[in-house]
Amino acid sequence: MKALKWKLYVAAALAGMLLCLLVVVFQILMLLASVFGGSEEATTPSNLPPAKVSEAVLQYQDVFQEAMKEHGVSEVYLPILLAMCMQESGGQGNDVMQSSESKSGQIGTITTPRESIFQGVKYFASLIKGAKLTGPQDENRLMVVVQAYNYGGGFIGYVDKNGGKYSPALAQGFSQLMAMKMGWSGYGDPLYIEHVWRYLQTSEEATTETPGSGEFKIPVTNPVITSGFGPRWGTNHRGIDFGQPIGTPIGASQAGTVEFASFGQSGSGFGGFGNVVLINHHNGYWTLYAHISVLRTAVGQKVKGGQIIGEVGSTGDSTGPHLHLEIRKEKMGAQVDPYPYLYPS
Repeated sequence: MKALKWKLYVAAALAGMLLCLLVVVFQILMLLASVFGGSEEATTPSNLPPAKVSEAVLQYQDVFQEAMKEHGVSEVYLPILLAMCMQESGGQGNDVMQSSESKSGQIGTITTPRESIFQGVKYFASLIKGAKLTGPQDENRLMVVVQAYNYGGGFIGYVDKNGGKYSPALAQGFSQLMAMKMGWSGYGDPLYIEHVWRYLQTSEEATTETPGSGEFKIPVTNPVITSGFGPRWGTNHRGIDFGQPIGTPIGASQAGTVEFASFGQSGSGFGGFGNVVLINHHNGYWTLYAHISVLRTAVGQKVKGGQIIGEVGSTGDSTGPHLHLEIRKEKMGAQVDPYPYLYPS
């Protein structure tokens, strides 16, 4: 009888030891899985930031992620928030997300970048909820949310009453409506979507077929010259105009680095050009592309020949849709006739 009890004790002890060993093995396997990851983790979408935003914006990436976690915003929206920050401030100043008005209704009430980012993300989260945005894959509805960040949440209701989808015409119409209502000359940025989207990195940069056999390629397909270089209307026309429909892709004439990509304000050296891009080709030449409707590049971006940098428009001092192209031997002047560079004899 005693021998039987002793055998039972031994069996129970061995079973306990085996159970403990299994628990330890399981914990080790779980630890290894957490360190090296599994197939589920490997398929999680990357949230790498857009390559076109400045270092001044990228320095706040961790703050954005912290704010997104606090306000329940998925990290898949990180690229768009960084692009918005780039448009709002370029990462400069205290109110980097220009979110004072969404917090207090007044400008200048936010005093630190961190406070600005947390408020901006909080407001962005409220707009996602208000627009019933299911995810960034619904790009049209995402555009409604992003434009509403600039205009205010009222834009969501305005879109819903007019078909429910974003369009440049609705953005322009809401701006005009609010300007009249407020008694202002303008309201918000009707091109906010175009201005934000230019900072979003795509997997492959779009290019266009730039024709010609010259040192510089012609920046539009099916080119029609409507005005040449030289005297014109009592002034000196310092470039060539290509008459093109609005929206025609503009390709860089040569590889280079973008040194200016914005609306040419008076006094900037680019006044009257509307939306303009200036590229340094690092060979003693610069090219300038003016009156653009939509900018598709940003300062500091390195572009290849033929890479799309914008779309033809009629912004600035323009009498109709066209691309004004200049070839310069200095950044801010010394224009030469582009024709021999585009059409060699």
